[in-house]
Amino acid sequence: MKRKEREHLKEDPFRQFIQKVLAFLKQYQKLIYIGIGVVVAAGIIIAALVVIQFLSVGSENRLYAEALNIKNDGTLNVEQKIEKLSQFPSKSGISAAVKLFLASLYFEKGDLEKSKEALKGFSSSKYKLINDQKMLLEANILIASDKTKEALELLNKLVSSPQSEVAKDFILLKMARIQVRMDQEEAAINNLKKITDEYPQSFYSYEARNLLNELEGD
Repeated sequence: MKRKEREHLKEDPFRQFIQKVLAFLKQYQKLIYIGIGVVVAAGIIIAALVVIQFLSVGSENRLYAEALNIKNDGTLNVEQKIEKLSQFPSKSGISAAVKLFLASLYFEKGDLEKSKEALKGFSSSKYKLINDQKMLLEANILIASDKTKEALELLNKLVSSPQSEVAKDFILLKMARIQVRMDQEEAAINNLKKITDEYPQSFYSYEARNLLNELEGD
């Protein structure tokens, strides 16, 4: 009986499979250890990169929050805000807005050259909102420099973008005002009608209706 049991065990497919697996593991033991080491090392590297990225994003967010607080601080005048913001580093993330804040403050001050210079040092941000705000400020600088044609081109590019982060009714109203100055009344009327038709409840709709009535009443 015992002999039959031993013979049965020898013929057991599962037992044979286990023996083959053990033999394989023994034969390639070193390679398996190396493979495990590579996987562990890769896991450590990935974890380290995730931590670095997390810390970097946290640092960028803190920098942006501090810069925004300075820009909106009612106790500081424009010069003081500029002085403080000039000391901030600017990267390609959300902190790229620091250069945008500086440029907007110079524009507010009426110093168009320094505003343009600040924008030259602006790194393209990962955030479309910041890039769109930069384009809007560039258009404002062009308007202030009496380069209305170039300003319209920028604004049209901005309003034509499906993912634009700037309110389209606001851009359309700005374009209509410029077009009125350039005696392009038909184009201005078209843009004003877009506001009243597509954004009837918007903040800018009331002003658009008034301007539209003035133009169509002429």
